[in-house]
Amino acid sequence: MGWVQDWLQATTCAVLGPQREEQVRHLARRMAGCMRREGKFFNFNEAASYLGVPEEDRPIVKERLYELTLRYVLEDYQITEKDRAGLHWIARGLGLSEEQAHRIELRVGRRVFEEYLAFAIAGGYLDAEELGQLRAVAGSLGMTSRHLLLGYLAESGEQFLMRLATGMAENGQVSDAAWHRFLGSVHALGLAEEEIVRVLRLQARRLAEAGPSRLDPELVADETSRQVIRHLLDRFESTRKKE
Repeated sequence: MGWVQDWLQATTCAVLGPQREEQVRHLARRMAGCMRREGKFFNFNEAASYLGVPEEDRPIVKERLYELTLRYVLEDYQITEKDRAGLHWIARGLGLSEEQAHRIELRVGRRVFEEYLAFAIAGGYLDAEELGQLRAVAGSLGMTSRHLLLGYLAESGEQFLMRLATGMAENGQVSDAAWHRFLGSVHALGLAEEEIVRVLRLQARRLAEAGPSRLDPELVADETSRQVIRHLLDRFESTRKKE
């Protein structure tokens, strides 16, 4: 699992203060307008001078502008060949190296994958369309859905479990049918039952033993949800004993 930590570190965005982040994003949006108007005549440094972008903010404005472009492209959950040509042109116009552009692409694509998965899995399983969208994002990044899922679980396994607790619960229990629908979904993304159990078992134990202050009130607000987490933990422990 060492590659997971390397992947998470490589796709982590520099954290700015809220005010500076908003300023940078505002400048990036204005820069995007300049790029659209000027087309092939666009020059980043000239536009930055015209907009009054401070020298120290120019590298991060480049990144945020490329992120905005990628977010727009990935609204359809894939990067087409036509999209790819446009992205290459924009990266060159911004003076981004191939390595920089690729790193930003992985970072944004990872977040799109994770946000979509967190939303879709709230029902306890993924349907064919949702699986297709997630695979399309992974394929566009040259990754597998398995790798993206493992990265997400390594960083956000507890949030994932809490969403499952609300989506799979039936009278405080997780039925065999709901469990097998869930396993079918994660298997379609590349993980076997023993792998998902191994990844999530410790997070489930922490949640089951945590006090109310540890839990996200929007996701796990009552004892019933905690009961579902404990029930999931029982399933994980039972599966582990069979290995």
